[in-house]
Amino acid sequence: MWRTFALVLLLLNALYWAWGEGWLLPYGFGPTPQREPQRLAQQIRPQAITILRAFEGQLPPLVVAPEPAICLQSGPMNQVQADAVRALLETSWPPESWLLQEVEAGQRWRLRLPALDQAMQARLPELSGVLPGGALDACPQDTTDR
Repeated sequence: MWRTFALVLLLLNALYWAWGEGWLLPYGFGPTPQREPQRLAQQIRPQAITILRAFEGQLPPLVVAPEPAICLQSGPMNQVQADAVRALLETSWPPESWLLQEVEAGQRWRLRLPALDQAMQARLPELSGVLPGGALDACPQDTTDR
């Protein structure tokens, strides 16, 4: 009985293998061929495709790390000094690169440069003649930029 069962199982496996290989297609049996000719018609310049070996396909990363930006601020200044700084900044600096904050109602002001990249850092000497003391300090970490 087991021999017959093993022989039938072996015969069924051989029949399934012949069916899967397409050997029974002339007799009307076999898997349906998988074709998608419309995909071939949709190809754009298939001759431009080149096969690369594994080491040839490695491209350098395209993402460039952003420049580190720093935040600087001046000490408090009076209204006259703040007006002079504002006049200089409004004529030659981008409006999003600086902020004059009022420390005391109309009496004391502070200049903040919230995100200076390297290009803007090169322009800092322009401010040294207008700022009181000419010095800028690092911004505290717990304050907001705008």
